[in-house]
Amino acid sequence: MSEYFVGRSGGDGSGASPAPGAGPAGGAGPTASSSGPEHVRFGVPFNGVLPVWHDGTEITWHRTLDGVDPADVLGLGVVETEAGPSPVPEGWSEQVETGTLMPVGRHAADDVGPVLRLRAATPTGRRALNDPGDGVSIRLSPPLTVPQAMGAGASDFDITGFSVHVARLMLRAARDSAILLFTLRAPQDPEPHHLLSAPSEVDSFGIMHFHLGTLLAMEAGAWAGAQRTDGMTLLDLDIPYGTLVAEAGPDGEEGLHVDKLVAMAQPVVDAILKPGFPFALGCSFIVPDRS
Repeated sequence: MSEYFVGRSGGDGSGASPAPGAGPAGGAGPTASSSGPEHVRFGVPFNGVLPVWHDGTEITWHRTLDGVDPADVLGLGVVETEAGPSPVPEGWSEQVETGTLMPVGRHAADDVGPVLRLRAATPTGRRALNDPGDGVSIRLSPPLTVPQAMGAGASDFDITGFSVHVARLMLRAARDSAILLFTLRAPQDPEPHHLLSAPSEVDSFGIMHFHLGTLLAMEAGAWAGAQRTDGMTLLDLDIPYGTLVAEAGPDGEEGLHVDKLVAMAQPVVDAILKPGFPFALGCSFIVPDRS
């Protein structure tokens, strides 16, 4: 199923197209100009930065001002979703997270940007946000420039935090027998270009199976043993969940080894970062319909 969900648009598999890093002239980020509530989707958080995908072609990048790490909220199944744009076969549906961006108040302080309102996927239960009905409001910074979001150099990119977030997405996909799909969207380009798909499941022995597929020509590292078929690079990963579990804490809570999470996510991270720019990555889950 990997071949179907990766798609065949967006270049020759070299990882050179499209190039989102060009950005607007002078490196300045785009500016959200909506005067009313706006429907938005999200890119993959990185460095504590939340990419906001506006309807149309605009992308803006923001930091939260309430101490909320977007990687602790998004992609984990707690936020309201809608049907995504990717073609899927009968019996499956793509789910993408959505929110409402409220514009900056007329008399707001200069250092305060818009407010993001998120609604819970379920109003009650262990995985619910504290959602009274209208959603949780998160204050955002004004839009950042690309250098502000990415940092001055490669060393400013929190690769460990990014890899742990990707690993948590993989854990969710395996738990839900979902297909994890990563896309790349260039600023001013309305079409997300598929980068990698991973049909995922966990068996009765607690072994997670990930079937990675990408149009990129991946050869190094864990991808050295990958198969190349019909222009696709394919790699299977089998990860026993128990190998990720750390010793219980003083209160008996279960934890996960950060270094083992990073190692599990490495092949995925290598592929989705090959184009060189994490700030325009999107993520969605393609799930079997349960009726």
